[in-house]
Amino acid sequence: MAAFDHIKDMYDVALKSRLLHTLIRDHVPDNKHPFGSPLDLSKVVYTIKTHNLLHESVQDLTDQKLINNWRSAIDSWVNHLMELIASEIPDKCWAGICLLGVTCQECSYECFLESYSGWFQKHLPHIQPMETSQFVKVASCASMSDLISRLSGPANVKRDGAAHAGKLIQQGIQPVL
Repeated sequence: MAAFDHIKDMYDVALKSRLLHTLIRDHVPDNKHPFGSPLDLSKVVYTIKTHNLLHESVQDLTDQKLINNWRSAIDSWVNHLMELIASEIPDKCWAGICLLGVTCQECSYECFLESYSGWFQKHLPHIQPMETSQFVKVASCASMSDLISRLSGPANVKRDGAAHAGKLIQQGIQPVL
């Protein structure tokens, strides 16, 4: 078991980045692999929440290699979700949007602050168009709710949350006008 010689126990931070990469590779759909079932997605969410895979604080880490591995795993995770959200296949788009909602809830606050504006822009096109699947629209609304709820922190972030909510409302009422 030489592969695990550098890992202290199952709660070791070094294991989390490996587990996240494994989830991406084996359990999250991509362009080459079809979407399995919603049960697969629930297993991914369960694993993320149970092992706190998206909420590592690099400030608590002293080993630069661990910091780089963790950031690489988070970047891979987010990039993979962005590819899914951009997919023309509704099931894959839905999976990406659902997982991005979980990411909004579970990622570190620092990571969230760096990324929420781009994540918001990725969601917006899926809210209003008539050709978008209802499942994708509902998932987008739920995921947007997670994102905007997380913006209820400090005053400067609340302003951004209010501005983003205004954009969302404008997008939603456009067909009525």
